[in-house]
Order: sequence, then structure tokens, then C-alpha cells
Amino acid sequence: MRRFRAQDATPALCLALTLCAVFTASAQDVNFLSRIKELGLQNIDGKIPAYYSVGHREHAERLQSRIEDMNTYFQAHLGVQANVVLALLDSTGWTDVTGEPYGITMVIGKPRVIFMPATSDNPTFGLIRARQEAIPPETLKLFLQDNHIPFESAVSQFVDLVGFHELGHVLTLNFGIDPQDRFLSEFLASYWSYAYISERQPEWKRVFDLFGRPSKIRPQHTSLEDFEHLYMRVDDPGWYHGMFEAHIREIYPKLGLGFLSDLRKEFPLSGDPLAYTLPKRRLQVGEIIERLDKIAPGFQAWADTFNSAPAPAVLQPSGAGPAPSSKSPH
Repeated sequence: MRRFRAQDATPALCLALTLCAVFTASAQDVNFLSRIKELGLQNIDGKIPAYYSVGHREHAERLQSRIEDMNTYFQAHLGVQANVVLALLDSTGWTDVTGEPYGITMVIGKPRVIFMPATSDNPTFGLIRARQEAIPPETLKLFLQDNHIPFESAVSQFVDLVGFHELGHVLTLNFGIDPQDRFLSEFLASYWSYAYISERQPEWKRVFDLFGRPSKIRPQHTSLEDFEHLYMRVDDPGWYHGMFEAHIREIYPKLGLGFLSDLRKEFPLSGDPLAYTLPKRRLQVGEIIERLDKIAPGFQAWADTFNSAPAPAVLQPSGAGPAPSSKSPH
């Protein structure tokens, strides 16, 4: 199988990412749940209602169960949860609901809907495939052998985790943290996800530890300022997320859930979380990093790697063992 590389990103993938950035900025108040119901999509009742394209019920049930468990965990430990709806859709269903081409995983609308891809012809998969060459070959070989799965199935499992990153966006605001800018918003969303799987889904944590690293090829845009100004229009958003995830893997064992409580004190949110938009007069990236470094020493050194140093050395996965027992959703 030919490996996907960052420089192999097709115009279609780049267009999908650009359209997603524009779309998510303009559709936060849209009632997508109403559209979903009008289309008569199959659904599963529960604390987290789940809707899905034909043929993907088992996958939807698995995701619904874990989203509900993530809410249960954080309600018990931090007194917060996220009321969302899950929409697991194929390309046709995605376009029927959103009116847009198959895009990357996102949380959007009122009420909040987490849109997750049901099939691998989605750009989220391309962003994760780009990390293959950054994984030490022997580490990847042993992971696939231990779990008796092909690489594409491992990619599918990590794409599922992206949906829990989206849940993290909602938890950040509901918990009362004002992320101030895009980089901290994305970093925290992944922090919530990693905190949950570290405590409740050890098999899934090993998948995160395998893929939670930047793609090997350093892209054109690398600074946190680039990410703030361009957001999903940077040439490789997956590289940034990999950088965030690698640092989260390093600091979570030391800081745990206390990091989130500290951030709520440092960056308190005022107002309705559902009505949140980035403040017009928000902190500059450098000031945010300075404050973060006081809470979690080492943040400044990590932030400096975005601007000048080559991509940091990859982290080895912590431990070995089987990945989640799930079938590929495609």
C-alpha cells in the first residue's frame, strides 16, 4: 500500500479543509438536528441521541456508548458534561444534512451536533494517514501485529478519537474556560479526550499514543501565529494537531485533571457557553504561552519548537497491548 504523505495532499483535500473552516464559522447557530430529523435518518435513543447512515448502526452504538461514558466520567470528577447529538454519516448523508462536501470531523450548530465520518473517503482519514512515516517502523509493525489489524483499521480507530476531541470543545466552554485563541481551543479539546481515554479506555489510549505525533515532513506553516490567523487554511492542520497531541501525552501524566481546573482560574469564561465566540480583544499567543508556562513549566520551550526548531523527536507509545476491539467502519 502506498503511504500518504503531507505533500501528497490533493487539491480536493485542501479545498475540503478550506470549505470546512468557512462553513464552521458561519453555521454555529444552524439547527442541524432539525434537518437530520426531516431527512428521516436512522437513530438510536439515549442520553446522547445518535443518528447514522444506513449500514453503520454498530459503529454508531459503539461511539454513543463511549460519548455517554465520557460525560459520566467528567460529571463525576469535574462536575461537567456536554449535551450533544452524534451524527455518523457517509458522504451522501453529510452533504444532505450540511449542504457541504464531505468534511472533517466537527461539532457545530444549536443544539450541538458532532459530525463524524462513517467511511474512509473522508479528508479526516487523509490527515491521519500522513502521520504514518513519523511512527517508528518497528513500533508500528508491533502494534499492527499485536492487534491483528491492517494500518487502515488503526487509522479508523484514531479517526473515531477525533470525535471525542470535538466533545472536548464543548466541555472546555461548559467547564468555564475561555480558550482565548484557536491554538488553545484545539489543544484543550484534545486534552479532554486524552484525559478520558487515559482513565477509562486504556486500549484506545494506545491508539492515541501511536498516532499522537506530527507528520514527519515539516509543512510551510508552523508557527502558532500562523495557526491563529489561518486556522484550517494552514497547509497541514494535522501537523499542528500532532504537535498538540505529542505535548499532551507528555504533560497529562504529570498534571492530570488539575490542569483544566487551573486553566479555568487563569482564563475564566463569562456568559453562555452556547453563545461563545472568540473575544475581539483577546490575548496574544505569546501572552497565553507565558501564562501556560507558569501553570505547566515547559510550555514556552514547547512553543518555541513551532517557530524555529525541526519537528521534535517522536514519543514512544506507552506500553503494548491490544487496540479497541472494533470493526473498521468502512
